[in-house]
Amino acid sequence: MVKRAIQISKPGYSVGIEYDIARIRAARVSSDGRGGFAVSAVEEQTGHFAEDAELIEGLRQLKNKLGAGVRDTIVSCVSGKQVFATQMGFRRLAGEEMEQALRLELRKIVHFEVATSALDFETLGGEDETIGSECQVVVALAANSILTKQMSALDRAGLRPAALDVLPLSVANALWAWKDGGGMQTPTVALHVGPQVSTLVIDGEYSPFFNRSIPFAPEEGAEPMERAKRLQTLAEEVSRSLAFYEKSSGVGGFQELVFLGESVDQAGLVEAIQSRTGLRALRMDLVSKLGGAKPGQAGKFDLAVALAIRGDA
Repeated sequence: MVKRAIQISKPGYSVGIEYDIARIRAARVSSDGRGGFAVSAVEEQTGHFAEDAELIEGLRQLKNKLGAGVRDTIVSCVSGKQVFATQMGFRRLAGEEMEQALRLELRKIVHFEVATSALDFETLGGEDETIGSECQVVVALAANSILTKQMSALDRAGLRPAALDVLPLSVANALWAWKDGGGMQTPTVALHVGPQVSTLVIDGEYSPFFNRSIPFAPEEGAEPMERAKRLQTLAEEVSRSLAFYEKSSGVGGFQELVFLGESVDQAGLVEAIQSRTGLRALRMDLVSKLGGAKPGQAGKFDLAVALAIRGDA
């Protein structure tokens, strides 16, 4: 989990992989070990990946397309109803004691079983790092069943993962990569538009991390009036989330709204949300930013690129 910096520990290649029920996307990124990155390849595999057998075969085919080898660092992400991420104020404690205290706190707000979930956390920088001092913590939680299933699928496809992130933090890391780790003195908004759920993320250098999942199926319902109604509902939910963030955190002045995901080019989607929020809208394109060879892929491979940049830090 990386929130405030984009890191990689050694020169070489990393592969970021993300998928949903219809597509698997991957990006292979080279690093010089000094903070320099370049996209060497992006690939996509389409199909029906709801079942393990189809997913594993799709991953194998994607691996062959990329030419991924044993020396490549593999990073993927998990999503769904049993995935959770948040930033909270907390009292600084020593190692294992901190994790146990966070688990007890999360039991109050998380709807799935915390005891049988994997937890990761990052204490954000502050001047006072003494035990007992107040600090901000970014916490990621995912059910062990989800992690085990995804680790198994990747491993059986010959893609042994070095790390699995949760989707909301992966979107935040894509946002930080897009902004070069800077230029986020005021909060910036990202919306990852998936096939069934959109993930809204707000983050900034001096503003708390926030995320929310919004049900939305962009490829369903071709009837124009029904589609326009669903787009309007999505736009209203995004606007309502921004208002909630301002009220709850006391922080506003959003810079822009950056779109990523397979469905960002759905007709009228960006325009509807831009009109409702009044924010400047941009399509993320980390492939072009890092010198990738395929133009016209704005939004589609950004999550995979961000996961690859995440490396094994």
